[in-house]
Amino acid sequence: MKGFHPNDHARKGFRKDGLSSTFAPETHPGVSRFFGGARGNNVLMSHPAATYRLGIVSTYLPRRCGLATYTADLREALGVATDDLETVVVAIDRDGHSYGDEVVVTINQDRIEDYSAAARALREAGVQVVLIQHEYGIFGGTDGSHLLELTRALNACGIPYLLTLHTVLSRPSSGQAATLRALCARAARVTVFTETARRVAIRTGVAAGHQLVVVPHGAPDAMRQPPDPATLRTDLRELLDKVADKPTLTTFGLLSEGKGIDIAIDALAAVVKEHPDTQYIVAGATHPEIKRRDGEVYRESLQARVELLGLNDNVHFVDAFLALDELSAILHASTLFVTPYRQPEQICSGALTFALGAGLPAVSTSYSYAEDMLAGGAGRVVPIGDDAALAAEINDLLTDGRALAAAKSVAEACAVWLPWPAVAAREAELVADVVRQTQAATARPGHSTATAPVLNLAHLDRLTDEIGIIQFSRGSNPELASGYCVDDVARLAIVAADLLAVGIDTKQTAQATRWLRQSIRFLTAAYDPSGAMHNVLSYGGTWQDWPHHGDHVGRAVWALGVLVGTPAVPDDIRRPAAALLDELGPRTHQLPEIGLRTAAYALIGLARAGRTEQAAPLLRRLDEALLTTSAVDPSWRWFEPELTYDNARLPQAMLLGAALLEDDAMAARAVAALDWYAQHVGLADGTLRCVGNRWHRRGESPAVWLADDGDEQPLDAAAITEAMVDAWQHTADPTSARLAGWGYSWFLGRNRAGARLYVDATGACHDGLSATEPNGNQGAESTLAYYQALLSLLKAGLAALPHPVVATTPVPTSLPVTGPSRTTPNKAPTGTRAVGRASAGFSATAQPPRSRTTEGHSDAL
Repeated sequence: MKGFHPNDHARKGFRKDGLSSTFAPETHPGVSRFFGGARGNNVLMSHPAATYRLGIVSTYLPRRCGLATYTADLREALGVATDDLETVVVAIDRDGHSYGDEVVVTINQDRIEDYSAAARALREAGVQVVLIQHEYGIFGGTDGSHLLELTRALNACGIPYLLTLHTVLSRPSSGQAATLRALCARAARVTVFTETARRVAIRTGVAAGHQLVVVPHGAPDAMRQPPDPATLRTDLRELLDKVADKPTLTTFGLLSEGKGIDIAIDALAAVVKEHPDTQYIVAGATHPEIKRRDGEVYRESLQARVELLGLNDNVHFVDAFLALDELSAILHASTLFVTPYRQPEQICSGALTFALGAGLPAVSTSYSYAEDMLAGGAGRVVPIGDDAALAAEINDLLTDGRALAAAKSVAEACAVWLPWPAVAAREAELVADVVRQTQAATARPGHSTATAPVLNLAHLDRLTDEIGIIQFSRGSNPELASGYCVDDVARLAIVAADLLAVGIDTKQTAQATRWLRQSIRFLTAAYDPSGAMHNVLSYGGTWQDWPHHGDHVGRAVWALGVLVGTPAVPDDIRRPAAALLDELGPRTHQLPEIGLRTAAYALIGLARAGRTEQAAPLLRRLDEALLTTSAVDPSWRWFEPELTYDNARLPQAMLLGAALLEDDAMAARAVAALDWYAQHVGLADGTLRCVGNRWHRRGESPAVWLADDGDEQPLDAAAITEAMVDAWQHTADPTSARLAGWGYSWFLGRNRAGARLYVDATGACHDGLSATEPNGNQGAESTLAYYQALLSLLKAGLAALPHPVVATTPVPTSLPVTGPSRTTPNKAPTGTRAVGRASAGFSATAQPPRSRTTEGHSDAL
């Protein structure tokens, strides 16, 4: 094990490898700042004993990539910004590099066992917190999934971690989304470089809003002032003399086709027609991975393009890795910086950051980071791939001296807050906060991030077959005669999507995906062109009702919205879900006439899918109901004059809809209603007592409710848990996070009976809770309610699984069956699956409409 070295003296060894300091922020090694340039020999001094020990997981110098450079910069800046952190590095390696003493662990990126071993090594080294730099293509496994082994091991070792996202995709693949969401769910904090990246991360569901913090990319202090020209090497000094007093454009970074240098060269051909003396410096070596694969094909194509366009006297290629002082000299000799990148989703550019750190305005294509950084006027943004537009903006700035001066003034203002020490101070404070919170949680019981029971999907697997999920169970045995219903299949779809979202192993991923496929097939078959839906399907495969409107339609919209809005759901499932939502969505404005819960279910789905126009009328209806009922009796701050079933879905839906429509007043009223309800059911005092199946009515004496208001239902506990999670993500109020955890704990025995409803051996949940004991039956609704509650906490990072998902063999429960007896059909023994039924599809029969009572109300057909 290598020792801890808070200074960077070991970096001198990098020079022995023959590596000069690289030119681009994607490539320059941090050693250059110690051997000249604006900062001279300002080597970091060793501090007294640090308060915290931080491990940074990343690629690292001398590996030539942007992430390695960023990490070296950050580590140095942390040493300048604070005496409290002693920082070491876990280097992600592939080529067997030799590292300095600050690298205490090396991970072969393709060896999965190295990841968990690294966590144990960090614990032995006394590291208290870890900062992971995440970039696609750096970590081994499918979609970088090897990194999950490290985070699981860190959790097991009791070491919290922060995650920095260097790329946030607006349309991640299902695998990318699942891996990243699992990483973020376990993280204490997730940092991104811009507010746009934060919004994308929230919208795609890879991280919760409360976790995300914007910490900008830093720029070295050396960028602030140009160096003494006499200190530069001869060839660079000659180049700068050649471009002196001429309009000069610059692009730097590791060359690859994605950098779009060819676009800038084509634009230059138009620029020189108006400004013939314009020069263009293209600095940086070819990206090592591109060079390894293709050689210098791209560079040679650029050189050929320059010759074809007659620009040999205007374009200058610098095929080198330059020191920071040399880079600063070029930027300060330039008129405009150009980033003609091709990737619209690029959320960070070290090159653009360095340019702005030097006070240099820019003209860029419209990738995310450029749009954010140049929005204040530090440059111009043009469509990606549009060389004519790029040329027009460059010409405009070169022609209009006042406009160019204004852009330079804004760029110089950016340079004030971009230097690394200021950025590192923010990062250091986040790290310290995480350590302090972890220490406080260890010393004080009841930390909001709790360990949940092992995720056991055995009972759900037993309830499901190729058609859907059996509604009821007698004890733990599926009661096949109860058949299937849209309500439960919609819940199954939501649970399956959330399982993919939190990240599960290969076997359970296949299981959840299968549930999603059969769910979308079932919902599609239940849909009628009139906009209504069947609900109940017999075990034999025939519909038991006519198409009608009811809660099941609202729940179907909810499930479809979740499928559409969850990137982890495979595209071949999301597409038919979106198509069915396109059919149902425009008709949802009619649902409030059925009932507020029907409307609320649909609104949750529309909000999850981001369907603003369709959500608006449902949101208004809920708000009107809340205002009207509250006006009658201000002490009854609710939507209806009675509390019935699934109550918390009303304020949850209103909050999600208000957040979607950005209506702060409605959101505040929704949160106030939820808080009132939490007080009413005792959750605010620590123990949830759900409204029993005899309901609570305005004007009744509380003594009536407290005496015996009937059995409590798991779906009510799930509803308030999920609602509190959403409230926390909207308000960042830690009280909501704590109440969400208490709501979930209702399933684990934190209830009036002190009884555990979750069955660890099978993963089932009991159907209800009396004053003294649970109901012995374990049907679909209750079991799915448990998983909806748990998964909402896991997605938000308020709970963590003790280890990867497992499925165990079901064992009988010792609890007695307390529900009504039911007749098992002769066609198949209980617990087996019938064969020879209409499994290839569903037949709608001309049977008379029936009425099904679930959740204590009549689902009228």
